[in-house]
Amino acid sequence: MSTKFRNLKNDLKDLEDDTVSQLNQGTLNKNSNSGKLSNYILLFAFIATLVFYVGSRIDYSGINELPERIEQAISEPSEELLQDLGTLMADMGYGELSREELIDLRRAGVTPTETQKLHDIGYTDITLDQLVEFQNARVSADYARMMKELGYYLSIEELAETRRAGVTAYFTSRMMDLGYTKEELTKENLMRMSGVEVTDRTAARLIEQRGERPTIDELVRYRISNQ
Repeated sequence: MSTKFRNLKNDLKDLEDDTVSQLNQGTLNKNSNSGKLSNYILLFAFIATLVFYVGSRIDYSGINELPERIEQAISEPSEELLQDLGTLMADMGYGELSREELIDLRRAGVTPTETQKLHDIGYTDITLDQLVEFQNARVSADYARMMKELGYYLSIEELAETRRAGVTAYFTSRMMDLGYTKEELTKENLMRMSGVEVTDRTAARLIEQRGERPTIDELVRYRISNQ
């Protein structure tokens, strides 16, 4: 009996020792994990502080201008192109232009070829500012030439005025094909019709329906009433 009791006692002691050992190991693992977590937290806090410090030292004031600077660099004409432009413009009587003037002309879309065409048509006194205005108003040498062929001897100012109003040589010619005279198709009437978007197709349809040409006033009123 005593032997069995001693064996049982020894078994209980071994079980107790194993339990204590496991508890101690768990405590060590827990302490180890807690230590790692603390290290991670400290590392994260250090990185966040470093990023905040570096970010506060960077100057972002010019970042909004970056796209404009890139576009300007891309569109900047070469020196060779500027020299050729200056030479050709000087040959047409514009004198020696500064680099800034040449860059402004180039950016506005002014070209020696188009300028020479305008001179050939008869607009030899057109100024640099008017050349830029022509580009803004979308006046081409072809428009000026075709309007002249149709009998319209428009001034530089009138060319810009009519194009800004939407007048085209094609529309003017088509209206003449329908029987309208130059006396009816005055500059003012062309601008009136363009302003309310009277088309040559509208005029042709009304002529077919009525059997006669409506007046310019009737065309304008019809378009306003049938928008």
